[in-house]
Amino acid sequence: MANKKKPEIVEENFTENIVVQPMEDVMGDRYATYAKYVIQDRAIPDVRDGLKPVQRRIIFTMYRNNNVFKKPTRKCAHTVGAVMGTFHPHGDSSIYEALARMSQDWKVRYPLIDFQGNNGSIDGDAPAAYRYTESRLSELSNELVSDIDKQTVDMQLNFDDTEFEPTVLPARFPNLLANGTEGIAVAMATEIPPHNLKEIINAIVYRIGHKTATIEDLMQFVLGPDFPGGGIVYQSEGLKNIYRSGRGRIEIASRTAIVENDDLQQIIITEIPYKTQKIQLVFEIDKIIHAKVVDGLLEVRDESDWKGIRIVIDCKKDADCELLLRYLKNKTALVTSYSANMVAIVNGRPKTLNLLSYIDAYIAHQVEVITRKSRFDLDKYKARLHIVEGLIQASLNIKEVVEIIRKSKDKADSKVNLMNFYGFSNEQAEAIVTMPLYKLSHTDEVTLEKEKGQLIKDIATLEGILSDENKLNRVIIRDLKAIADKYGDDRRTSIEEKEKIVPIDKRKLIAKTDVMVALTRDGYVKRSTVKSFRSSGDNVLPGLKVGDVLVAAGLVCTTDYLICFTNQGNYICIPVHKITENKWKDEGVHLNAFSTLSPGEKVIKGLAITDFRNDIYLGVLTKKGQIKRMPLDGIETSKRSRPIRNMRLNEDDEVVSVQVLSGNSNILVLTSNGMASLFNENDLNIVTSKAGGVKSIFGLGDNDTVAFLSYEPNEKGKFIMFTNKGHYRLVDSNKLNLNNRLGKPQVLMPCFKSDVHKVICAFKIDTKADVLKTNLFLDNNEYFAFDLTDFSATDLGKYAKKNISIPAKTLVSDVFDINIEVVNDKTISHPTKTSRPVSQARDDDDDKDAHASVTSNNEEGKNEDNDGFVQISIFDDLD
Repeated sequence: MANKKKPEIVEENFTENIVVQPMEDVMGDRYATYAKYVIQDRAIPDVRDGLKPVQRRIIFTMYRNNNVFKKPTRKCAHTVGAVMGTFHPHGDSSIYEALARMSQDWKVRYPLIDFQGNNGSIDGDAPAAYRYTESRLSELSNELVSDIDKQTVDMQLNFDDTEFEPTVLPARFPNLLANGTEGIAVAMATEIPPHNLKEIINAIVYRIGHKTATIEDLMQFVLGPDFPGGGIVYQSEGLKNIYRSGRGRIEIASRTAIVENDDLQQIIITEIPYKTQKIQLVFEIDKIIHAKVVDGLLEVRDESDWKGIRIVIDCKKDADCELLLRYLKNKTALVTSYSANMVAIVNGRPKTLNLLSYIDAYIAHQVEVITRKSRFDLDKYKARLHIVEGLIQASLNIKEVVEIIRKSKDKADSKVNLMNFYGFSNEQAEAIVTMPLYKLSHTDEVTLEKEKGQLIKDIATLEGILSDENKLNRVIIRDLKAIADKYGDDRRTSIEEKEKIVPIDKRKLIAKTDVMVALTRDGYVKRSTVKSFRSSGDNVLPGLKVGDVLVAAGLVCTTDYLICFTNQGNYICIPVHKITENKWKDEGVHLNAFSTLSPGEKVIKGLAITDFRNDIYLGVLTKKGQIKRMPLDGIETSKRSRPIRNMRLNEDDEVVSVQVLSGNSNILVLTSNGMASLFNENDLNIVTSKAGGVKSIFGLGDNDTVAFLSYEPNEKGKFIMFTNKGHYRLVDSNKLNLNNRLGKPQVLMPCFKSDVHKVICAFKIDTKADVLKTNLFLDNNEYFAFDLTDFSATDLGKYAKKNISIPAKTLVSDVFDINIEVVNDKTISHPTKTSRPVSQARDDDDDKDAHASVTSNNEEGKNEDNDGFVQISIFDDLD
């Protein structure tokens, strides 16, 4: 075999181009480049998603690898390797440190990573090595990457041009202020404290709706930082400066309590300042004790566990613990200072942000995200609509289409023939030839028509969002409120005055404004401006779903509470200012946004409370005639995940009416067969909210009680009754006899046996008004307006006949008007003749044993939790 001739190596000539420059010029230029990189790509977060690049890359990598909330955790070594090899080639330690920090709930207000294993501690311990630990994205992190696959953000090539990574995440919640951040760059640093998610979202929502809102307006919602470990922030100018200028200094104090025991006193510390290492704080206190700087301190112990922080300081029995505590606050980290410096990257440049500028930047980001998402969906829906229209046309000509395809040579020829014969586009023809024949059946034709209709609606909605700024803003508000409802929680850090440590009443930060509220039987509630109500016309009904009826509506104040009573013996207390503001014609939001109602639970009464007075009482009546009396100040205002019980019910019974009592009111109980009993409220003992009731009327039998009214001792007036067959009756209360609770009732409405009427409701009327305007709800789900101008009382002996011109063969299901009862300082009260219960105990488990061991008729009012009273009557067993 002949030897091959080796190719000649051609050497290229290179010309060196060495530029000689002074060292100071080179260093200045290179250092400026380095500083720019550190500021933009390492240490300072982006204002839009609140993340540094390494955090963003971690979250995006975990999302891309499906390492999300609903999936099992994976080894952190896997995540660190994926991030470092694909997006962040800067060393594994910095990546793992950032990953672990996003899971540490003592540093991050809303953790973005679910961690399994040792992720460090508040004592300063480092996390375990990443080969031992596992992690995944938290549920909240899904909101950071939500809709990222819909081209909502710009993408860029990674360091080796092999993959695309996002320049920013969609961030459907305001992460920068919610979780805060810290970072040191070149010649600048950032220190942003964490905040309460609901407060920030409320401020954003307010800003969207008020283009001229000021920082002071927004500070009504954002009270201050809300640190993961709680604590107390002292009210100061520094706190206000954080939101006015982006820089401010505040003091954070531990939460403490003084406990007296038999032989000593104890100072209990349950919350410590943000960024304070617990073990270091204990060491500082222990050092003071051993140095015997002050007298009275005996020992300090760290009794913290998985439930929370608990540091116990033993003091002498005769020591002044208040003085000792003030000393420790001055000498240890029980009180620390925190300097905020809200710097973030805005449009590629670092900028110091005040509250308004941050919110505006975040809103602008969300506008872009929603716009791009809507465009993506719009293009997708239009493309699908084009295909669906082709499929519908093909299904209408199925025989011809099949014949064309059958006679064609191949798929490509089939497409060409279909396009030539019917004018299909290439996409439509492709969809037709690839679709199985059974998809062109009549059933699927109907399905396609429905899909077409839905696509047209969706396209119209998206086009509206893209063309109407208000609609786009409503989408942002809707999404933010949904996130606040799902992930928001109560404030952990309280804002208090330093001189006198008293928690701030949040209602004082709410603008005191008169508003209209409406509450419906199905549990929908809304708040509207008075202007919106007046612009809707006189006596106009609020927006109602089909089959729903109004329970309460009227003028209240934003600082009031709305108490919603349900037929299952529960109530929900809602601050009026927390009710979503809607137009008067809108349906509103469901009470499940505040507390979860049970299936079938209906609202039967709404009260507006300005002041929970201790001289006002509530009467509660059930369908089976049970009645109770409870103090108004027993109502709980704290938010609960479930409604709070206000009456224990017997089986197959439900609450039908709740009325305000003055302490000496006369109670009028009405039954479905037109019987009435008038007695004084002092015939009822005052019981707690957990108690049952006693019989309200004698001889109820198989009938139901439908309502009760309350009258002042000397009050006289008229009330109106409505029946299911369209009869109304005006009754003068002067004709009723005051009796004992179980005295013989009076007949208010006799009926013919051939035409039996059932009373469905009754309420007092104002005879001074020119006209009584009310609304009837019929059993065919229609509303019937009823105006009454003749206020002459009906003879009680007159038999009930239909006197309302409702449509034939319809019955009246309910009657309602625009009215709400408000309890304030003007509400009349009288000294009561009965004593209050021994203890007004709180029911921490309202639904525990709700269906077990209910009171019987001869033991009504007995409290299974030993409230200290038993309410019985010798008449309770009489029929």
